[in-house]
Amino acid sequence: MKRSISLLLAAAWVCLGQTDDIATDGKASNGGKIQLTLLEAKKIALKQNPTLAKAKAAIESASAQVSQAKAAYWPTLDVNASIKRNRDKATRPLRDYEQNTNYSTDLSLSWLIFDGFSRKLTLMDREYSLQSSIEADKDAQRLLLQAVSSAFYAVILAQDGMDIAQQDADYNRMILEDAKKRQEGGIATPSEVLNFELQVQNAEVDYITAKKNWRVAIVALSALLNMPQDTFWDSVEIIPPPPEAINIELSLENLLEYAKRNRPDIRIAQNNIALAENAIQAAKSTWYPSINLFMDYGFDRDHSAHFNTHYDRNITFGVAANWNLFNGFKTRAYIAQGYAELDKAIEAKNELLLDIDADVRKNYLALESNRHQLTAQEKILATAQKIRDLVREEYRGGTSTITRLNEAQTDVTISASARSQAYVQVLSSLEAISASTGGILDLNLPVLKLQEVSNP
Repeated sequence: MKRSISLLLAAAWVCLGQTDDIATDGKASNGGKIQLTLLEAKKIALKQNPTLAKAKAAIESASAQVSQAKAAYWPTLDVNASIKRNRDKATRPLRDYEQNTNYSTDLSLSWLIFDGFSRKLTLMDREYSLQSSIEADKDAQRLLLQAVSSAFYAVILAQDGMDIAQQDADYNRMILEDAKKRQEGGIATPSEVLNFELQVQNAEVDYITAKKNWRVAIVALSALLNMPQDTFWDSVEIIPPPPEAINIELSLENLLEYAKRNRPDIRIAQNNIALAENAIQAAKSTWYPSINLFMDYGFDRDHSAHFNTHYDRNITFGVAANWNLFNGFKTRAYIAQGYAELDKAIEAKNELLLDIDADVRKNYLALESNRHQLTAQEKILATAQKIRDLVREEYRGGTSTITRLNEAQTDVTISASARSQAYVQVLSSLEAISASTGGILDLNLPVLKLQEVSNP
């Protein structure tokens, strides 16, 4: 059981980006397996999980749209050439056509000088969309990292279940050896020996079940890491985090403030508000005139493509202005739509802030509750171990029954499992706080620094 306690204690490191030299330098454990910590699992997921590829493509698309908007500030330069064949019979008898071939070529330049700030607003719109795409990628990373941590801790819990079942089997084997010796001395009956053999077999079955749960959890983790599922459990050793920060004190108020500053979806909501405000200004920009510089340099000649630079050359340049005076109140309708979209974006952000506030509070309260439960389960486990040891001595002295010894050992096993679950729940709550505040995105932010953020 001491081995179980040490393994359970080893699961206490909370996971906001702990560092582990064994994992980061790629050292292998005994047996040639790669030691995988939670930090390394997160790094692998960010690098290999295909879910993020879609978000990356959205960023590239939004970046290209920004470049398209910037192109509107540059002049356009076009080369044109044409050959036209004209057959005119308006003043000719039937089948007697006047035929003419026209050759022309020109170089035209156009430069939009002013368009009511429409270009500027379009560029701002594209830049806001780009920032939203970047934040959407971060939010996808946040959710992925939370899923990785949940799968990682599920593996730790299953590993601990295997260890508890193994220790239960080892303990009953030890009692079985005592029973066999007592039977040889004429003290124990054959049924007592068979009883402990049965307990060993039950513990071995529990170990098989725990190992099955471990493989299921490993498959889920390997899928998130996009690693081969058939060989993952044979090539990787999951390393529980060290117990260094399980009892840190966090400030709920500062966690809420940290979440408001760092959650990607809040920045997306703010960008949506900016986009709605930009749309209103874009609609108002149609009230302004547009001014365009133009120049055309070319040649035009009939019957021949041999241009004469003195007679066939055409040069045109000037300034063109356009000002729409009435469009059936379309602009006012666009402005009204813009204000409606702005109200919608503001309310969406307010709703998101309420959801995030509730999420952080829920995880904070769950952490406090799980910590109390863990404390109680540790006391229960210690008490169960004392009772089991006392009952064993009483059984060996003949003052307690074999049934009572079986019950005492079962209580220890159940208490150890409950304690393990409570410990992992504390870890999961801390990781949930990290995810709900956005701190999980910083892999270099260990939990002790989170304490500094939470208690400045």
